[in-house]
Amino acid sequence: MSKLKPSRRGRTHAKVEGWSVLCRALALIILAASALCFQTRTARLDAPEVYAISNAQIVASAGRSIARGNVVIRNGLITEVGEGAKIPADAKVIDGSGLTVYPGIIDAYTHLGLPAPPQPAGPQGAGRQAAAAAAAANPQLAEQRLGDPSTSAADQVKPGGADDARAAGITAALTSPRQGILAGQSALINLAGTDSAKLVVRSPVALTVQFSTGGAFGGTYPASLMGTVAYIRQSFYDAIHYRDEHNRYERTKRGITRPEYDKRLAALQPVLRGDLPVLFVANSDLDIRRALMIADEFKLKLIIEGAMDGYRVAELLKSKNVPVILSLDFPRRPADQSDDQDESLRSLRERAEAPRGAARLAKAGVKFAFTSGTLRPQDFMANVQKAIENGLSKEDALRALTQNAAEILGVGEQLGTIEVGKIANLVVTSGDLTAKDTKIRYVFIDGNEIELKKPEPPPARPGGRVGTPPVSVAGDWELDITTPEGQQVKVHMTLKLEEDMITGSMGTPMGTFPIKSGTVTGNQLRLTTTLEMGSDHIDAVIVGTIEGNSMRGTITAGSLGTSEFTGSRPR
Repeated sequence: MSKLKPSRRGRTHAKVEGWSVLCRALALIILAASALCFQTRTARLDAPEVYAISNAQIVASAGRSIARGNVVIRNGLITEVGEGAKIPADAKVIDGSGLTVYPGIIDAYTHLGLPAPPQPAGPQGAGRQAAAAAAAANPQLAEQRLGDPSTSAADQVKPGGADDARAAGITAALTSPRQGILAGQSALINLAGTDSAKLVVRSPVALTVQFSTGGAFGGTYPASLMGTVAYIRQSFYDAIHYRDEHNRYERTKRGITRPEYDKRLAALQPVLRGDLPVLFVANSDLDIRRALMIADEFKLKLIIEGAMDGYRVAELLKSKNVPVILSLDFPRRPADQSDDQDESLRSLRERAEAPRGAARLAKAGVKFAFTSGTLRPQDFMANVQKAIENGLSKEDALRALTQNAAEILGVGEQLGTIEVGKIANLVVTSGDLTAKDTKIRYVFIDGNEIELKKPEPPPARPGGRVGTPPVSVAGDWELDITTPEGQQVKVHMTLKLEEDMITGSMGTPMGTFPIKSGTVTGNQLRLTTTLEMGSDHIDAVIVGTIEGNSMRGTITAGSLGTSEFTGSRPR
């Protein structure tokens, strides 16, 4: 039988189809190759650089140093340290001759990276009566004052705003929610990066608890320290009852009404178990004793923050093995007091004793770290030097800035010393980190070299020298403040300019408080004061922009949160 030959049209169709298949195959090959190339190129771009700091003095930890050695960084971690550490061929080499490498500094209590508290609408008025009316009309105001222990700093943190901190050698910080008595859960963050999630080193670190009352600008419940202590204790009793009810239900679900879920009480369960420490903000020796009492009552793992009077109860803190995050925001001579005026004996004693507190804690064997409080980073390091001048050893100072901070905050296996496998947070200096004339040459965070920006110059002495060129700041200012609870409060502020010094006072419904320090650069004003609320002292920072006889800005006052204000100066 003769074979049928395909028609010319059929041969053409087969040829076209063959080319089509071939083209599709080639396209797939090219696409796959392109994808592979893209993945390789992307991986190369995303890969952290490799660094080596060579021939430098290495202070691996307080009391342990290498006279001349190398530090190698790869993928954000320290991979080699020592005299014979081999420098990889692909490393960017920094000549460390004449330089010293330290672990990055940790600021052990801040609000860095967190937004200002929300500003719900509230009734107009001023003082305690208006605050009470606001709380009665809107229960949300009282709830904000009480706080929410389920609030997570890690969920709110945003990159940015840490240039000055990095320039001072601070590479990581504890950041804590600031609003309310049971303020929320803090997080340890690195101070560089553009991805919020990648900033977080550990979360949660501790539950922040504050002995805050209704506030210096007019209050809501609880309006007394006794009421605050009662609320804290009742919250833990409620959490115990919540735990017991849920445990009972888990044992026998049938025939028992299911207990309700409460996010606030659920957030306190790790605290009751001892899995999550409580960080009590307490400065006076009486408040520290109150915190110790509450911790003993509920068997809480305790950290004391602030502790300006901690030296008074140092032996007690040591006996209970309670660590301290010590504020270096030392009291200063009131800015509105002339040199020929006598200070009160209490004020003189506080100013004299505060810089000695760290040395006394060290002598008693209390483990402590440092917090900057409301200080600018450059002033923070200046006060570390002041503590050294008042008896603190340089080794203990370095330990407080690095290793102690890491251990107290639960990241001792990741930060605080220069060791293989730890996160590459490093500071490279021209000399002794705690010396006045030492310069920060390089900073590494998560293994990345950070470009350093020159911070604004600090005030030359208490009261603050004026920057250049300044606007006129002197006069009587009427401020309209909107508190975090939405209350409207009027405050009178008097500012004076004497011999390039800003002095003055701020009158609030809770009393008149002196301006402690101040600077003005261009039309930007920055003032600090301390609000006294019973035995508690809350540092406040006022930042404003001046346009002629008008001013607007914010007041950040520790546990009271951040308030917005507008102001005017009568012509």
